[in-house]
Amino acid sequence: MDARSTFRALYHGTSRRAQAFRWGIVAFDVATISFFLATATEPLTPTLLAIDIAIGVAILAEFLLRFWINIDRKRFLLSGSTLVDVIVIASFLAPLFLQNFAFLRVLRTLRFLQAFRLIDDLRDLVPALSGREHVVKAAGNLIVFIFVVTSLVWVLEAQRNPHITNFEDALYFTITTLTTTGFGDITLNDRLGRWLTIGIMVFGVGLFLRLVQQIFRPNKVYAPCVHCGLKYHESDSSHCRHCGNIIHIETDGDV
Repeated sequence: MDARSTFRALYHGTSRRAQAFRWGIVAFDVATISFFLATATEPLTPTLLAIDIAIGVAILAEFLLRFWINIDRKRFLLSGSTLVDVIVIASFLAPLFLQNFAFLRVLRTLRFLQAFRLIDDLRDLVPALSGREHVVKAAGNLIVFIFVVTSLVWVLEAQRNPHITNFEDALYFTITTLTTTGFGDITLNDRLGRWLTIGIMVFGVGLFLRLVQQIFRPNKVYAPCVHCGLKYHESDSSHCRHCGNIIHIETDGDV
């Protein structure tokens, strides 16, 4: 077996070795996301930037490896997950090309997009998550969205707003704004802050409510009806709830 086939088996195989390899990637993703959370409020020192670059090089190497073993490389490059990977890699390697620390702080917030890859890997590795794809995806999108917005609030307002002294303050403001609670104890009063608040209210609240709705709606499976086209049905359905025709949902007999 050549090197390409070996790595392809590690990424897509079901052996213990392949499982261990993919769990190693999950552990790396968790470590890098945790590193960002731990250093989100730290000054951008040369040491921190050097660690960022080293992580970026590692992620770039893994990305190139996946490109190398992929059978349909054109489809791989045009996929949405590839775009997310490129954004994450760029955010880590940006210190090599940029000296504007304020802009670098904004770019660092994009690293939470790496959670999308983490969620996909966990969905493949944890059997309990199978059949709950829409819940897992919606929950992942919600978490990423909240932390990206929180990071933007922290980066843009921490130096100019006396009410935002740590990352928890930024998270608190984000949650109260997205849920339209708005206690009023933390507000963004400067011009940039007001525009940021407007953006969160106009675009964020609707998306937030939509994601929460997807998480708590009844669990459904992807089973398109050939007659009317309705895509999702309850896991124990035998007939389409829209047109009444028979549908076939594969199960293990436990629903």
